[in-house]
Parts: sequence; structure tokens; C-alpha cells
Amino acid sequence: MTTSTSQQLTSEQAVEMANEILRLEAVLKTMKDQLKRFVEENGELVVGDTVWKFQESISWDFESNKIKDFMKSLIIDGYTTNPYELVSFSKAKLDKLGLEEQYLTNFAKKKVTARFVNRKA
Repeated sequence: MTTSTSQQLTSEQAVEMANEILRLEAVLKTMKDQLKRFVEENGELVVGDTVWKFQESISWDFESNKIKDFMKSLIIDGYTTNPYELVSFSKAKLDKLGLEEQYLTNFAKKKVTARFVNRKA
């Protein structure tokens, strides 16, 4: 399917394009899974200027009773004068609390961004 970027899509073309994207994403996922298994078994794979490998990702899970001590320590040890600038709360974690939006507006400014996604209906 080809369309000019200046040409407006019809609904039929848009549906066709969306279905093709879903098909390609499924194929891509399968291919990545196969390549992942290959790299697991054989080590990193260099293709031109691209390296397929496993890269370590590090995160820190703080014990809830240690967070306050950590914040105090940051100030005492001179790392920051305001450790609260480091703190963020995910929407998922806030949703678990069942807070009303009005309640949150007392403490934070709502930020809304639009991402182009596809989800199961």
C-alpha cells in the first residue's frame, strides 16, 4: 500500500494501514524473540555498526522505612539541599491509593501528554 504524504487517507486505507502495522509488529516481535534466543546462546551479534546484546539495567528498590533516612543523609552529606526534587510518583502507584484528582491538585500540577499508541479494544 502506498500513499503520498500530501494525500489524505480514506477510512478504508487507514484500516488497511493499521492492519498492516499490526501484522508487521507481530512479525517484528517474533523475529526479536528469535534473535534474543540466539544472542542468549551465542553472545552478542555485530551487524555493521549495530550490536545486538544484553545490556544491564540497574535500579534501586528502597525499603520504605529507609527513604526518610536516605533523604536526610543526602542533605547532611551535602549532595543536595532539596532531596524531594528527586522524588517522583508514577500514575500507577498513585492510582493504587484511589486519590481524587482534586486532592492531588493540592500538591502537584497535572501534566498531560499525548502518545500515539495502539491498544486492544
